[in-house]
Amino acid sequence: MFTGIIQEIGQVQSLLKSKGLIKLGLESKQLFSSAKPSDSIAVNGACLTVVKKEKNILFFEAIPSTLKMTNIKSLKRGDFVNLESALKIGDELGGHFVLGHVDSELKLRKIIKFSGYWTLEIESPISYKKYILANGSIAIEGISLSIKKVLARSFTVDVIGYTYNNTNLKYKKVGGLLNVEFDYLLKKS
Repeated sequence: MFTGIIQEIGQVQSLLKSKGLIKLGLESKQLFSSAKPSDSIAVNGACLTVVKKEKNILFFEAIPSTLKMTNIKSLKRGDFVNLESALKIGDELGGHFVLGHVDSELKLRKIIKFSGYWTLEIESPISYKKYILANGSIAIEGISLSIKKVLARSFTVDVIGYTYNNTNLKYKKVGGLLNVEFDYLLKKS
């Protein structure tokens, strides 16, 4: 389980596609020292397991079911990813409960810059409408955010400057696909 508070932006150093898997090597300056094989780390919001580590690179394997639901399949060497280590008992819960089980990739429709914050407009297929509520929690690329407006075929989230500048959102382009996990508590109600 995670909180949606991103701890570090990592960079893709290696990608190897092998037998339906992707073996991913991510440079990590902050999480590397405390991470160990078998640890869960959210990569763009998808819970992955550290399988090896060496020279500031954390290695993961993404299986077909993960690749089907996430933008991990589209990563390229040099891309930036959001990293968050798993929540430990006693840690502060600064965001909301994020399981690391990405529900879908949704298209980024607009990025609007205001003074000190950004608004992102993200597509919302009809099948997910029941999980999209104004002021509801949502994880975008693993980031805990609140839905601001619900539109006919999209929704918006506002992102403060600190979050925008300290996550991979600053590298995203209109038309790109974002990993989205809807609020677990809402899905259970």
